Amino acid sequence: MRARRHRAEGTREKGAAAVEFALIVPILLALVLGIVEFGHIYNAQLVITNAAREAARTMAVTGDPGTALTAAQSVAPGFALTVSPQPLACVTDPTNAKLKQVTATVTSNVPLIAGTWLNPAGTISISGVGVMRCEG
Repeated sequence: MRARRHRAEGTREKGAAAVEFALIVPILLALVLGIVEFGHIYNAQLVITNAAREAARTMAVTGDPGTALTAAQSVAPGFALTVSPQPLACVTDPTNAKLKQVTATVTSNVPLIAGTWLNPAGTISISGVGVMRCEG
């Protein structure tokens, strides 16, 4: 009789472990998905900010808005970028009338890895700003 009682208690503990595992797994998976999603969005932010900086730098050096837009797109090939203001131009610095600068703001809608689970739209809008002093 004792052998049977001992075996029944072990089975109950296995069942409790399975229930605990079933309760914890969704929380752990959500945590891992959140970490991956954060890394994805942070990487997109860096790429878009670099695209804005490259657009401003190219505009400041060449003075050609078309070349600046091409330079921004070459830095972020996987993103559909919107560059503003249109057209990019060197304007007088508000703090120093002797200097001219160009400000490029690049925006893109980045799809989320989790899709609509975290955000009903399934995308997040990310923007970056680049400012450079114009030559000459």
